[in-house]
Amino acid sequence: MLKAKNLSPQKLAAFTALILSVVAAMGTLLVEPTFRTVAIAFVVTFLVAYYLYLYTLQNFIYRKIKLIYKFIYQTKATKREDFFNKNILPLKTIEEVSEDVEKWASQKKEELDNLRRNEAFRKEFLMNLSHELKTPIFAVQGYIHTLLDGAMEDPTVNKMFLKNATKNIDRLCGLLDDLDEISKLESGEMTINTEIFVIQTSSATCSTPSR
Repeated sequence: MLKAKNLSPQKLAAFTALILSVVAAMGTLLVEPTFRTVAIAFVVTFLVAYYLYLYTLQNFIYRKIKLIYKFIYQTKATKREDFFNKNILPLKTIEEVSEDVEKWASQKKEELDNLRRNEAFRKEFLMNLSHELKTPIFAVQGYIHTLLDGAMEDPTVNKMFLKNATKNIDRLCGLLDDLDEISKLESGEMTINTEIFVIQTSSATCSTPSR
């Protein structure tokens, strides 16, 4: 009986009360061996032990279980949820509660792993972004300093340096646009439109020479 998967509080209380009643009846039988006295002792002990154990079980253990559930879900109970907690939740067995807690712990562990992976990705992304931003900035800085140091007077050099500086500025603007799009994706202002395509067809199209 104790190994049953869905052991209810009523069954557990009845089983415990039955054991106590048998012990009390045997004790009464040794003191006063009459059927009436033994029967009264058995019935009284069974009823008192059953309701006392059932009350203690439902109002103490399951109250603690409710606190665990409130902590897990972290929500304020509505009227429907309060009815669920009072009428349905106490019917859960300890094994079912243990399974729910294990699922919650596994879910939280997976969330923490995802957060760690995202943190590592962000660090790597920031390092790559820093490198990508430094390249055009240093290039523009070098061109401008070279022009200010005298290359401005050379018509064959100044125009080429200005074009190169403009290309690096355009590259810098493109990186900033990419950052803006990433920010919009993370905030939800922009959504990703997914599309299924055959990669072989796309590769063939890209490799076809233009005429």
